[in-house]
Amino acid sequence: MDLIRQSEVIRWKDGEYETIKEFSVNDEYTYLFIDYLPPRKFSTYPVDLEDFAIGYCLGEGLIKDYSDIESIRVDGTNILVTTTLSHDPEEDLEQEGIVQQKKGNCEHACVCRLLEYQGVNSDNAGGIRSDLETIEPIQSDLTVDATQIIKDIKHLTDEAKIWQKTAGVHVAQLKYEDKVIIREDVSRHVAVDKVIGAASKEGFDFSRCYISYSGRMPADMLIKVIRVGIPIIISNAAPAASGIDVANAGNITMVGFVRDNRFTVFTAPERINLKK
Repeated sequence: MDLIRQSEVIRWKDGEYETIKEFSVNDEYTYLFIDYLPPRKFSTYPVDLEDFAIGYCLGEGLIKDYSDIESIRVDGTNILVTTTLSHDPEEDLEQEGIVQQKKGNCEHACVCRLLEYQGVNSDNAGGIRSDLETIEPIQSDLTVDATQIIKDIKHLTDEAKIWQKTAGVHVAQLKYEDKVIIREDVSRHVAVDKVIGAASKEGFDFSRCYISYSGRMPADMLIKVIRVGIPIIISNAAPAASGIDVANAGNITMVGFVRDNRFTVFTAPERINLKK
């Protein structure tokens, strides 16, 4: 699959124009099948899809850790995940308050009913599992130096190879001690899912990890990060008010507007060494 496309375009600047070659990223629909649940549909940059699937399951509370994954098979842009928990469609019906079909009824009809209801769309943006009642406040004592935050965002930019070439993706970076994982995707959610999934496979202690990424910080993003137990999230962009509320509820440190030599700490500032 050719993931980078080159097009002939016209660039205008200061009253002059010229024909140039421009690169763009190919985004593809990816379908995620988890146990007996209906598929979720995502627009992705279709690499590191196994990492994405694991991170998605963790962030949505479908598994507790990597050991709950029984198998993963990537077939093109379809991802088939089997967990030890054997999720079924009735869980989604219960989450949404839809009247359940009785056990004796056809399971296929039940699945079709859900597909019609959900439109097979991704549920990690304000999704059905994004419920504050399921989140425990984070107790990690991890700290990060202020100067390190500036270095992390610079490293994020320097290593974002697809972004450098196309400016068409988000990039996420997860740090654990001296280890760094970087992933890119057209979706900021999927980029974060990918680094979470990759870190889970490596057995990283999430309470000692933190994430830097390019993108806004609304409630749904904060919920998935808190749910896996990561105590610090850093972005060059802005938070939403909903994100600040969730960060406070989950006791996560939220740092935004990391630009040039400055940043803003919105919540739980005790994890940032401001004098360093």
